[in-house]
Amino acid sequence: MAFLAEHPTPVAICESALPDGSWKDLLAWLAHISRPPLLVVTSRLADEVLWSEVLNLGGYNVLAKPLVETEVRHVLENAWRRWTGHQAIGRHAGSA
Repeated sequence: MAFLAEHPTPVAICESALPDGSWKDLLAWLAHISRPPLLVVTSRLADEVLWSEVLNLGGYNVLAKPLVETEVRHVLENAWRRWTGHQAIGRHAGSA
């Protein structure tokens, strides 16, 4: 967490359950950073409930485990584009 506070980072990835808390604790802590990273949560139990909760509370996305390289790359590239202000892949200037 100290590293994230001192170094602008586009994306933070964490497991849904952490040894000393959960992804919700990390998300709440990230809210105190001037330019917080987008949070991607990973879980073996990435069901609709977790997806809904992550997105509704302000997380960026959920990655199901075992991780699939193409899906990880897709999520991280789009998160980076969003964080840096670049348009998402496939979007055109002036599109809504």
